[in-house]
Amino acid sequence: MSTDFTGLIVPLPDLEPVVGQWRDRYDASFDGVPAHVTALFPWIPPDELTDADLAAIATLAREWQPFEVTFARFGQFGDEVHYLEPEPADGFHAITADLAAVWPEYPPYGGQFAEVVPHLTVADGATPEQVAECRSAVEAALPVRTTARELLAIELRGGRCRPLRRFRLGG
Repeated sequence: MSTDFTGLIVPLPDLEPVVGQWRDRYDASFDGVPAHVTALFPWIPPDELTDADLAAIATLAREWQPFEVTFARFGQFGDEVHYLEPEPADGFHAITADLAAVWPEYPPYGGQFAEVVPHLTVADGATPEQVAECRSAVEAALPVRTTARELLAIELRGGRCRPLRRFRLGG
């Protein structure tokens, strides 16, 4: 099975100054991925991605409108993953649902979770002391209000990420 994939994320550049250094330290699972909420990952292996797939994303992106979202608090999955919760999360849910309907062979997170919870990962696998330091610094900068304006197709090869194409929400 390939470890190389594409993915679709909603980049949130306004969050980068708040979480960037912490993500670099404590969430290095995908080097080069900007602050984001995942829309669909893993998606199509890079060598199988077609122009028709990208055209379908462009069509969908024109139908979605930019939406405002606030990040005001932390959540966590187990003891390992610490993230910021988007409120409201409806826009992210809608994008993921639409993508999963078009590409059912690529369920979100490989189908390993019954419920998809939109989130912006800040730390994954950090020690309790590292998490405490991170949370304290990030919480001091919250809330952050921003607008989700685009979808970014990314390629992940050998653990390194590179952007493929940006799609403006609303065309």
